Amino acid sequence: MAMDGIALGAVIYELQPLIGGKIDKVQQPEKDMLLFVVRANNANLRLLISTHPENGRIQITTRSFDNPMNAPAFCMLLRRRLTGGRICSIRQLGSDRICEIIVLARNELFDEVALRLIIELTGKHANLLLLEPTGAVVDCIRRVSATNDGARILLPGFPYEAIPTQNKLDPFTAAKQLFEEVYASPDPVRMMTATFGGVSKLTATALLSAAHSADALHALMQSMKNGAYAPCVAFNETGEPVAALPFLPSGMFARVEPAPSMSEALDRYYGDRDQIVRIRRHGAALRHTVSTALSRAQNKYAAFWEATQQSETHDTARINGELILANLHLARPGMQELVVDDYFVDPPAKRIITLDPALNAQDNAKKYFKLYRKGKLGKVYAEGQIEGLASEIAYLEGQLENIDKCDTLYELSEIKEELIRERYLKPEKAQATKPANKSSAPMKFVSSDGIAIYVGKNNRQNDALTLQTARSENIWLHAKNIPGSHVIIDFEGEPPEATLREAANLAAFYSQSRASAGVPVDYTPRKFVKKPSGARPGMVIYSTNRTLYVTPDTQLVQRLRENAAQK
Repeated sequence: MAMDGIALGAVIYELQPLIGGKIDKVQQPEKDMLLFVVRANNANLRLLISTHPENGRIQITTRSFDNPMNAPAFCMLLRRRLTGGRICSIRQLGSDRICEIIVLARNELFDEVALRLIIELTGKHANLLLLEPTGAVVDCIRRVSATNDGARILLPGFPYEAIPTQNKLDPFTAAKQLFEEVYASPDPVRMMTATFGGVSKLTATALLSAAHSADALHALMQSMKNGAYAPCVAFNETGEPVAALPFLPSGMFARVEPAPSMSEALDRYYGDRDQIVRIRRHGAALRHTVSTALSRAQNKYAAFWEATQQSETHDTARINGELILANLHLARPGMQELVVDDYFVDPPAKRIITLDPALNAQDNAKKYFKLYRKGKLGKVYAEGQIEGLASEIAYLEGQLENIDKCDTLYELSEIKEELIRERYLKPEKAQATKPANKSSAPMKFVSSDGIAIYVGKNNRQNDALTLQTARSENIWLHAKNIPGSHVIIDFEGEPPEATLREAANLAAFYSQSRASAGVPVDYTPRKFVKKPSGARPGMVIYSTNRTLYVTPDTQLVQRLRENAAQK
């Protein structure tokens, strides 16, 4: 849900206490997200501005974000120009998704200048621009050059050109008669979005559900114009938040929860979405690297496997050489083939041997013997490579699973560091995206018997959980011969049957066979799990194991997670 003009108006009404506040800090956790720490009314308030195509918004937030170790260039520019400046005004331009913030700051000559921040929350073209008092662009998050046909030029030094108006009406100042025309239309939602600016399809549907007549809708718009907002978060049947609205809808959502402010509603709504977007963005490059290496390893494995199956072809080359030498008396210069009696089969049969007419019989025989030796050596080499390639394929498939299980940027950075150590990635001169002072821990679940179960999310966690944290009598579980997580039951000795099956379900769920039925899961006391010398991260061997067959159950996993949250 992208923020529309109605929601933006509600947020800007809440942002008015920032006027007069001083900008203390500027941070840029993501390339399309800015965070301003503003000191106002003896409190530090965090103003978040996101220009993400789907999650674009402006709000006060209480959430914290991981920042890169090296700030991006645009962030450094804003720090230099805006830190210490005071906010003079915050207003919505028209009724659409454009916001202007004027900051009174000092320039290099210590003269006070009024700089303008323009926030355009226009979907995939969303942008954040810093303008000089003259209207020239200082810089922006998304630069647009003249090569984009029909687009505005948004480059440093160029004059700022506002977004062209759509000639739509302001719903807050519209006459009641216009709302009557909406209700008289065969498609009121479409009529609403086509007539009024800043009204998305979702908001139009919610407004029409909240007000069943033109009088009621006009009254609702007038009350919001006067600051009487009723922020809320709407949920669907599965309990997932689907909208953050500045008014209370009626009947179109499974559940609606009021919020004390529009910013609080947005925090609730975007709480998980921002994290998912960031993980997806940072994980995409790692996934591409691992997928490319996996494809290369699989191709090599296929080629070497084929080479090991060519023993019959190699033997044929040797037999051809033997038969040529045994029948030199039949060979003539320039012959293209030689017909001989094949005494290697019982009973002997005629065999046609292809010859190179440019070579004599002895050289043709040498050529076949050379092919035989080359093929034999190639087979020996291929057999020596297959085991290592099989291990590499299992490792890379496991890394793809690990990337999917990451919940934080730090966990992704752990995988990235491991790939660098394993030489799938080149070391970076500056670890610009690694969050600092964080730690990563395995997932914790609690069984129906109240016993803790731990699940590793990457190879570092798997090794630490199995080899350092777990006690010798704890039960260790892993999907059989399938890339997946290490699972430890925090219980001395044999756990209750229900706990054992629930842990096996977790091992199957957090494996490559999540979507399969009857997944085999091996389990054994931790003391029987060893890590061979020189083994890759996350790789172990085990013995004295037993096997359970389970079908991964998403609802069971969620229930076990909720049990842990309640402890």
